[in-house]
Amino acid sequence: MENFYQFSALIAAVTFSSAGILIKKINIKNFFSIPFYEGLFSITLMFIFVLLLTNWSDSIGTNSRDAIFYFILAAILSSTGTIVYIFSLSKTSVGVVLTICAAFNVLTASTYDYIINSISFDTLFFIGSILILSSIFILNIKSFIGKNEINLYGIFGAMFTGIFWGSAVFLNDRAISDSNIYTASITRSATGIIVMLSASIILRKKIDFSNDIKRYKLFLLTALFLFLSNIIWYLSLDNTTGSLTTIFGSSAPIFGIILGYIFLREKIGKIELLSIIIAFSGIAVMISL
Repeated sequence: MENFYQFSALIAAVTFSSAGILIKKINIKNFFSIPFYEGLFSITLMFIFVLLLTNWSDSIGTNSRDAIFYFILAAILSSTGTIVYIFSLSKTSVGVVLTICAAFNVLTASTYDYIINSISFDTLFFIGSILILSSIFILNIKSFIGKNEINLYGIFGAMFTGIFWGSAVFLNDRAISDSNIYTASITRSATGIIVMLSASIILRKKIDFSNDIKRYKLFLLTALFLFLSNIIWYLSLDNTTGSLTTIFGSSAPIFGIILGYIFLREKIGKIELLSIIIAFSGIAVMISL
């Protein structure tokens, strides 16, 4: 059963990558629009699910104040990390930012587990982690050796993004033990809506969306994939450690390559193929724990 929950983190990575493929097709320039409307979609859907449950009052009423506080703080850190991530992308190439974010995200979540949760890691854990993170580095190696100058602001922004996201993982992990997935998802969506709306006002980026029906359908499908990704991610976090969930979640770019090849007809070169092989080797090692 434990392996099933480990696989659920991988499924979350796949659904998240699927949303990324659809976002490419939608091609919305204002990044704040998608998280904002996805939050509205998710919170509406979760309220419908809760209302349809026969024990809905128990689902909402069994949450401690500390759990709610940790969920809100985690959502703020996660949303803030997303904003810093956007800033980093404006300064440095996506490959460099993605690699550094993944490394610091895993490092931060693992540090919390080791120091605060007293979780010890064996050799296979380190081997699997190194393989998965190495696959992301190899995938983006051209960004590190390219002619474009790597901006320090982008580097530090990527580091802080990983720290924010890793800290959010720890807080969610701590809160969900005294709460449930319903509250976690609703709190994440509500807090994300507020943060994204506030950021759009401060940065003067109007939240809007195209009236094109085709793009609107793609957006709904994107929101659904993001919603499923978060629900499955919480399910994994509720049954495994934050470290495992984060490491498996960091494999999303690898699945993005595969899905891009299938649905966008993007080419897979030797570097991409090597990254996929190394990533799946790391996943196999982690599942064998």
